[in-house]
Amino acid sequence: MGISSNQARFLTLTSRQIDLEYRVQQICQRRLRLASELERVASEYNNKISNRSMYTFNTTNAGISELDIATINGIKDSNGNNFQLVYKSGSDAYSKITSSTAISTVQIEGTTGLQTTLGLSSAPSEWTPEILEAAIRAGVISIATEEDIYTQQSYAIDGTDYEIRDWRTLSQLADELYKGDNAEAETTYEKVTAEINAQDKKLQLEQTAIEVEYKAVTTEKDAVKKILDQNAQASFKYFS
Repeated sequence: MGISSNQARFLTLTSRQIDLEYRVQQICQRRLRLASELERVASEYNNKISNRSMYTFNTTNAGISELDIATINGIKDSNGNNFQLVYKSGSDAYSKITSSTAISTVQIEGTTGLQTTLGLSSAPSEWTPEILEAAIRAGVISIATEEDIYTQQSYAIDGTDYEIRDWRTLSQLADELYKGDNAEAETTYEKVTAEINAQDKKLQLEQTAIEVEYKAVTTEKDAVKKILDQNAQASFKYFS
């Protein structure tokens, strides 16, 4: 094989090498996107199986209810004092929340609206159980009861002294894992992960085949380069 044909073959093999390298890079990018998608799906699944639901448990009549302002305000603690939903309307002041309280009027510490505080995309028009739960969990709405002799700190609200209670310690407010969407979440997770893993397996096989071909091309290219080097050395010896 002459020098020119060897040189042409060398250039062809180099071009093939570059093409294979590019294809491997594309496959790696696609597999990275699949890995990101799998991570997102796993995160969604984890959120759904670990989400919690809050509801009220009235020890007076043993009734279980969704969160509702009137229901919460009607429950009594162990001392017979009614619960009272309140929000912090100033640096050291609280205001009551009743069924007639408009969400738009609730300004946390007198400056920030409830929508902004909870990070809601739009202004809520009614006190849904979801809004109440989010506000209680975020600590922007609290539960208060009339103070008793053991109260360490109290706040005067509409002429009556109240103490702020930790909702997590109240037996009348339950907070449990919500299992209603677990079955659907598991089915979706298994289906999507199976599809992603199948795509990744296909790409892995394709990548392996390309890598085998790349190794063969590299071996042949090295052999051709060796012949070119030998021809070049022979030419120099001829003219020296």
